[in-house]
Amino acid sequence: MKTIKLISRKSDLAKIQAHLVSTELKNKFPDLEVELIFKSTLGDNDLTTPLNKMPDIGVFTSDIKKDLLSGRGDLAVHSWKDLPVDTEPGTFICGTLQRADMRDMLFLKKGSKNKTDLEILSSSPRREKNLSNFLPHALPGEPNGISFHDVRGNIQTRFTKLMKGDRDGLVVAKAAIDRILKSQKDEFKAGRDSLREALKSLNWMVLPLSVNPCAAAQGALALEIRTEDDELRSMIESISDVPSFRLIEEERLILKSYGGGCHQKIGASIESFEIGQVKTVKGETEDGEEIDERVFKPRKEVKDFFEGVKNNSYFPQNTGEQIFFERKPIPETDSILRDLKNTGVYISRSNALDNKISLDDSNCVWASGLGTWETLAKRQVWVNGCSDSLGEKNSPEENPFEDMNWLKLSHSGNKEETKEILATYNLNPIDLDPKIKENTHFYWMSSTAFERAISVYPEILKAKHATGLGKTYEKIQSLAPNKVMPFLNYEDWIAQIEKHS
Repeated sequence: MKTIKLISRKSDLAKIQAHLVSTELKNKFPDLEVELIFKSTLGDNDLTTPLNKMPDIGVFTSDIKKDLLSGRGDLAVHSWKDLPVDTEPGTFICGTLQRADMRDMLFLKKGSKNKTDLEILSSSPRREKNLSNFLPHALPGEPNGISFHDVRGNIQTRFTKLMKGDRDGLVVAKAAIDRILKSQKDEFKAGRDSLREALKSLNWMVLPLSVNPCAAAQGALALEIRTEDDELRSMIESISDVPSFRLIEEERLILKSYGGGCHQKIGASIESFEIGQVKTVKGETEDGEEIDERVFKPRKEVKDFFEGVKNNSYFPQNTGEQIFFERKPIPETDSILRDLKNTGVYISRSNALDNKISLDDSNCVWASGLGTWETLAKRQVWVNGCSDSLGEKNSPEENPFEDMNWLKLSHSGNKEETKEILATYNLNPIDLDPKIKENTHFYWMSSTAFERAISVYPEILKAKHATGLGKTYEKIQSLAPNKVMPFLNYEDWIAQIEKHS
């Protein structure tokens, strides 16, 4: 019977992560014995120096690497984002489990919801850089000033500092919250219960990657072994999630190209979907250069998609042109919305919710994209997260702390299958300009508009069509096979159209 010594840090989160790897190994190799060893590192012992002031970027991992090299451990489990981007000889990362959620979360005291000046706990220059721009537009109080303050310690310690101190909020990795709350072992019950208790007095939001891309490799576990241990390497590779591993390595190469390290104000995330990948890099280099890149790479290109496009042969040429319906509110649903409690509310368009309606704070509100989010925030609605304009399938709504029934606010003609529809408006068709059928390229913001157009002018089906990455793409693809190209958004499409016309 083979025994391996698995070593990690001694916080609850690190232990939970070590148990995840141990369980995977023992499930794959039932005769394997795994001895768990937990230790403090330099970063655990020094809780006063801000992380971005520490000279050693391996403060949570270097001590453990030394134990591997000395033989005191065989396998190290790290939070991969803690590892330096430049590796040293003697050990290497040979695998990872399926990656957890990459995003960050903001927790805000309920009493701070409408404050004009907010103080947020976070030791990450990346978070400070990107969230300073986003939060003033995302919070219902529309704060004038947001300042960030260093915080050290494990997850439970950070929440204790928030609850007992005078700061307003805290930003942490969502993967850490998810792993602690989902842990079932009795030894983590106290930490799990204290975290749940703290959450009762906090508002929360899941921060979208489009404005706050993660630290490279956030949410992933790095499984490190000695370079010469071929037997253990084979075992680790058999439980490793290869797609996650590849994307994580690519994120780390992006960070390395800017110098690497936890001192960087740069986030890099790569999201992988069935139809392609979205890469987001955002922040500021050490030389003060602003970085703001978000691109979509489709898995399959429509051949010669832009062929034949001319200055006047695409539709719409601005977002205001694609109006095929008149919206009529359904007043009877207002009372239903006012009475909703403990329900998930998905809002695909801001005008699906009357601006006079105030939703109860017990509900979880999810927006389709940033535009809808920011409009709702201006109406004093607390938004918990959004689908980031990627569609409900690619970036689904959720409440990470409790199961909820979900309603989608939409029009009466929507025949949704995945969640219950609450119709808040009707769509009344208006006459279409016959010139629309003369276009060679179209971008559709809803499948309803596409179906209306082809019902009046079926010859439009012969044209080239484009959409975003969600259900609209799937629906139009079913109606116009091999004539549809997904794009990140309308702005991405129009930029390409203008380039080729």
